[in-house]
Amino acid sequence: MPSVPIHEAKNKLSALRREAIIGKEFILADTKRKDDKPVSLISTVLLDELCETKTFSFEWIDEPTEETEHYSLYNQETGVYGVGPTKREAIEDFIDNIVDYTEVYLNDLPFYLSPSGDRRAHYWYLRRIIRCKGDRDQIYRVLDLNKVLEG
Repeated sequence: MPSVPIHEAKNKLSALRREAIIGKEFILADTKRKDDKPVSLISTVLLDELCETKTFSFEWIDEPTEETEHYSLYNQETGVYGVGPTKREAIEDFIDNIVDYTEVYLNDLPFYLSPSGDRRAHYWYLRRIIRCKGDRDQIYRVLDLNKVLEG
């Protein structure tokens, strides 16, 4: 992959962007800081396709019984729950919770992406949520929640 110094990338950003759109990746290098980590300029479409391979799996861990009146929906990949008196309400609560978690996560990326933490892998799943821009119907489709409701 070509490495482009930041000062050069600033002057060629439009051209680099056009090439990235068609699939070329560029490593942006900060030649003034030797300890700086590399950053890629890459097509968002390719990243979206990568993220689409990350599917969400769900489990109903609680259903109404004599002891509890609620359904509890659990997502294994992110550890997020949704709770409600009906399956539909538990799903709606889950959507609220995953949107909230996504906002918290993205507002503190250094913490959540730390190699010493256990939530680094959530990034690719939550990226799918943030790309929905708060559209609940789209989140419902991305998470394939109709299968959860029927199951």
